[in-house]
Amino acid sequence: MLKPMKPKQTFPNNTILWILVGVLVISGIAAIVSAFNGGGGEDEVNAVYTNAAATLTAQQMTMQAFTPSVTPTTFTQTPTTTFTPLASPTLFATQASATSSSGGSGSGAVGCNNSVFVSDVTVPDDTVMTSGQTFTKTWKLQNTGSCAWTATYKVSFVSGNAMGGVVTAINITVQPGQSGDVSVAMKAPTTAGDAIGYWILTNDSGQNFGSSFYVKIKVGAAAATTGTATATATTAVSVPAAVSNVVASLTSCVADGAQYKFNGSLTWDDNSTNETGFKIYLNGVEFTSVSADVESYDFPTDTNSSVSPPVIGVASYNGAGPSATVPATGACP
Repeated sequence: MLKPMKPKQTFPNNTILWILVGVLVISGIAAIVSAFNGGGGEDEVNAVYTNAAATLTAQQMTMQAFTPSVTPTTFTQTPTTTFTPLASPTLFATQASATSSSGGSGSGAVGCNNSVFVSDVTVPDDTVMTSGQTFTKTWKLQNTGSCAWTATYKVSFVSGNAMGGVVTAINITVQPGQSGDVSVAMKAPTTAGDAIGYWILTNDSGQNFGSSFYVKIKVGAAAATTGTATATATTAVSVPAAVSNVVASLTSCVADGAQYKFNGSLTWDDNSTNETGFKIYLNGVEFTSVSADVESYDFPTDTNSSVSPPVIGVASYNGAGPSATVPATGACP
């Protein structure tokens, strides 16, 4: 059986401390005696202080050597659970946009006048018609401007196939924000296939405004007749002959800022027998159109022009296209 080990003898800390204190006391007494006997004065006193300080320093170092040091322990707290906010769902709002089948581009707002196509009232797009069939096309338009449309506002042909339609007064009054129906009497072309014509509103000053709108039909064969069918030769439609003797009788041309205002009438000679109507051009841009067999036109009061005198021309047209444009003679007085 093993015997228990005896504890190791260590020199007591108190004994060392008392020894040092005794040395300090003896050194102090010796210094004092020496000072009185030798008359050293201030040097001896300083020596006493120096010895005492050295002794005290040695005592402190000894005590520190035998004093256990404690090292603080730092505890770091680690979060155990991290909460991550969940992304909130994003709601996508889908706005249904209304599209119109017979709406087109256009001039946009002109002064206080503006319009937008709403819907087809009669003759939806791609309606099938027989060659030469007559019909009335009606559109519903909304007044998006700030002034009312009067009954003398017109529906004017812009481009494409007019299908026999002419400039037609709307014959209704439409207040801002309201909608109204406008109509033009037409006739299907004699040539089979698709036909489309663009139209626009015109104010009392002869200015086109708002969004254009169109009519689009499909022309099939002529309607069958009862009895024995007789084959007939079909002749292609040719461009009508150009007009002649175009005269502009203008009564006034007055500068109005960057524009000029003029009044007057226009006459010409009809040289064709197959025209659908006549196009009237102002400064190179189609201003309006009139029906077949008409040989005059009166400009609205104070018609605007970007140049003075205005450049006016007339061309006959049909389903095959327009003739050459004949310029008008005559200038501002």
